Amino acid sequence: MQPTLLAIAKADLITAERLVDSDNKYIKHQAAYMTQQSIEKTLKYLIDLKTGSQPWGHDLEKLIRLAKSSGILIPETIDKHKTLYSSWEAVTRYYPQAIIRRDMIQKAITATKDWHYRLKNEGIK
Repeated sequence: MQPTLLAIAKADLITAERLVDSDNKYIKHQAAYMTQQSIEKTLKYLIDLKTGSQPWGHDLEKLIRLAKSSGILIPETIDKHKTLYSSWEAVTRYYPQAIIRRDMIQKAITATKDWHYRLKNEGIK
């Protein structure tokens, strides 16, 4: 059976949790990247589930606008920090001098985990 995009998003988040406490800055950056990917894939999964369309791109701001216009509830923390989280898609891979705070990554991980838990309780797997 083919995994859903949500299943892959959950795996991305597990990976982020394993990397976030690393003392190596670039491994910690990968935790931020994997968290951004988890948020992005969760949004894309929910949009597809709700509308039948598969959005393209990495811009969380655009994906959140599309999700909200489709009646999808977005966690407050993710909505509030969408610009920051969206930046992690490129910054973490191409700008080694970037500073990404561990506490912000952990905040995003927690918000995304809570979101996945809420979706599971709503019967969305």
